[in-house]
Amino acid sequence: MKRGIAFVLALIMVLSVFTTAFAEGNYDKELEKAITKSKKLFNIGSEYDKFNHSVDYYNEDVIFYLNWSDSKEKLGSVNVGITSDGTVVNYNVWKPIYGASKPALPKISKNEGLKIAEDFIKKVSPEFVNNIKYVDRGGPIDLGSEIYNYNFVRIVNNIPFYEDTIDIGVNKATGEVINYYTNWNLNIKFPEPNNIIDKNQAKKLYAEKIGLDLIYKSTYKKDKPKYFLAYSPMNENLGIDARNGDVKYYYDYDKGYLGMGGESTKDAAVAEELSPEETKAVDTMKDIISKAEAEKISREYFNLDAEYKLYNSNLYPGYNDGSYTWHIYFTKGEDDERVSINLDAKTKELQSFYNWGKESQGEAKYSKEECQKIAEEFVKKHSPEKYELMELEREYVKTDENKKNKMNLFNFLRKTDKAYIIDDGARVLVDGTSGKIVEYYLNWGKGELPPSDNIIPKEKALEILFKDVDIELKYIYTNRYNRTSEEKPEITLVYGLKTQKPSNIDANTGQILDYNGEPYKERKVISYTDIDNSYAKEKINILAEFGIALPGDEFRPDDKINQRDFLYLLIKAKEPYYYYDIDNSDDNLYNSAIRLGIIKEEERDAEKILTREMGTKYIINTLGYGKVAELLDIYKDIFKDKDIDQNLKGHISIAYGLKIVNGNNGYFKPKGELKREDAIIMIYNMLFN
Repeated sequence: MKRGIAFVLALIMVLSVFTTAFAEGNYDKELEKAITKSKKLFNIGSEYDKFNHSVDYYNEDVIFYLNWSDSKEKLGSVNVGITSDGTVVNYNVWKPIYGASKPALPKISKNEGLKIAEDFIKKVSPEFVNNIKYVDRGGPIDLGSEIYNYNFVRIVNNIPFYEDTIDIGVNKATGEVINYYTNWNLNIKFPEPNNIIDKNQAKKLYAEKIGLDLIYKSTYKKDKPKYFLAYSPMNENLGIDARNGDVKYYYDYDKGYLGMGGESTKDAAVAEELSPEETKAVDTMKDIISKAEAEKISREYFNLDAEYKLYNSNLYPGYNDGSYTWHIYFTKGEDDERVSINLDAKTKELQSFYNWGKESQGEAKYSKEECQKIAEEFVKKHSPEKYELMELEREYVKTDENKKNKMNLFNFLRKTDKAYIIDDGARVLVDGTSGKIVEYYLNWGKGELPPSDNIIPKEKALEILFKDVDIELKYIYTNRYNRTSEEKPEITLVYGLKTQKPSNIDANTGQILDYNGEPYKERKVISYTDIDNSYAKEKINILAEFGIALPGDEFRPDDKINQRDFLYLLIKAKEPYYYYDIDNSDDNLYNSAIRLGIIKEEERDAEKILTREMGTKYIINTLGYGKVAELLDIYKDIFKDKDIDQNLKGHISIAYGLKIVNGNNGYFKPKGELKREDAIIMIYNMLFN
């Protein structure tokens, strides 16, 4: 839905179609043409006997939105978006699903689906087909989705323009195209790539004019703030103009690295003593100023008289750091002026201020330099100690210092002797007409900064950036957000960072880091080197395609499987997007397994080798049949084994009935230890039998 809305907004802004016929009053004929073409393209027959449509206009441009469904409500619906000149801009088909759905093996491969997608584009939008490039995101197939998703970007002169895209979904079982969305500007003129600087020169200019800074970046680990130190561009959305070598701002939509007890013996009803967690919570509430004092301080800070009425106030805690914030909200009279203030509830320090009201009338009176002084004095007044630890963010794109702007934004960054703390500092917005502060926001983390010694030189980090991340030539908008509706979009060429990997370089090791500060890992399907002689080879590879695989290049199919590894595979089968590094602490893994009802806390034994009956139990629990399996009186003995745990008779019976497990000459061998290859067969059967 979001994608469709994004397309409509983009298309309404930029699409040019020929609508002379509408000016002449031929609406009915144009609609008839759109219906006829759509029915022919998408084989829409008379069985779809209900029809609805709508029309969007913008500056005499027209898009028909056509919808077919059936009166018996058995077939679902077909939706087509088509311009008056016959360009299909979106298409989707919905079919009802009866009964519970479960994963199924694809009947067409991902490459076969890609061919179907490309042929579909040739059929419905032949004008696009020679100007697109498939972007393979890599990674496992989504087990929970019935479709393959394919993304194409626009290519002009063999140069990407990432803002124009086509997305297609192909059903894995039928090969039918389920959806098709375009975000495409039909009326752009692209400059020829003549007389531009070469890539090596662009790298030198990037290093000189944009470069890398030593930056502390923040994330959360186990609900606590954590900083990591990296070399990174201060702003990733900066590139080098390919013609004159100047710095250009742009926004790149393509981000390819898309990668967070026992019972008491006392009377529980009385509970007069506080638990450690409760005591901690009480302690954090000490020394908090009252609501009345918070209101009084807020009024004094900004000279808010009685005409400003207190609308509401809230006290809320920080995120696991013991802090509290008073939020005070005022309104004023008929002008509907609103003032929002956040104060540190213990130190009384101003954290943020927003003033919404009538826009200042007239021309801007204050220069940028004057507005900067106003901003500096404001920060100095409210956070004098922090101000001494901040530095005004430098400008990469030079502007006219004498030009007077209606609004002037200044970012002050927290800085140590060596590095910036990128998320800490103050942001101030100054009204260039009145000279007043319109917005203010202060953020100051409380986490411990890691040491900044033993770091690699910046030159080495730049070398790694250009080698492992690299830059590329790309088309960008130059007036995306600052043009009038009458102005046409302008395009230029820049050298900017590729977006397939993050641009964080570990300041100590030189590794590429993700946005949690962990070594970056590309999303790819695991391929094993030691499974050629395994009877489960085919199924090992199939599950790996869905991301259900153990890390490493070797699977070791003959090794016995322990509880930890078996649970890991089960959770990946149950929750395909689950991320857990098997080399790290087991707590997250077991917390997930317990939450999903696969295992109980008292059963936790990570290194324990699994037997056939225990593996069967965990599989049936994963399917959600554990409670039914415990109704022991309704199950008969299927196998001859005398050593089957009678508490697991139901689990084994259900698994046998679902063709997840089988026996040999009437024996199940419940105490037999599972090999890794045996475990894969069981999980495969759980998913696809």
